[in-house]
Amino acid sequence: MTRPSESGNGPTPAAETLWREFSSPLRSFLRGRTRSNADADDLLQEVFVRIHQRLPTLHDTSKIQGWVYRIARNALIDHYRIRREHVPLDFDLEVEDPTGENVVDLRPSLRRFIAELPPAYREPLIRHEYQGESIAEVATALGLSVTAAKSRVRRARIMLREMLDRCCRFEFDQRGRVIAATPRSQCSC
Repeated sequence: MTRPSESGNGPTPAAETLWREFSSPLRSFLRGRTRSNADADDLLQEVFVRIHQRLPTLHDTSKIQGWVYRIARNALIDHYRIRREHVPLDFDLEVEDPTGENVVDLRPSLRRFIAELPPAYREPLIRHEYQGESIAEVATALGLSVTAAKSRVRRARIMLREMLDRCCRFEFDQRGRVIAATPRSQCSC
């Protein structure tokens, strides 16, 4: 089932036709980029909702595959953007090396460094990362714009990373997890 295109570039395929043609390859595409069947399924549904909503804007049916995959890529970007904003820092930072022999406890250093942050950065970070408030809630509570609250949380993270880097030399595994920390000076990691 197709319907005429407004631009006259041929008929516009119906959503059902697009589902039959693209659902399986799109699911594979999404699964490869999320590494989770549940996330891939959720994103597939989101992609087809967007396709259905935007189908009337499709003017050139010869480019439908690129159009569909652009919608899928945008859905993936939105998925990771939302996920990144809501992944809290783990206050209980214990790092174990791959052999299981050495455990590096970063909690004391992290607590000390958070306490050393300027209050303008410390408060938004604690509210967002440890108390679970959204950036909008942090902004409202502190009388800031959303942009300012987001900027302060980001800047606090950067300051913490710089403090940790000055204090310790970190070794990472292939997945980016800390497997060892060696103090650089009189700091205790």
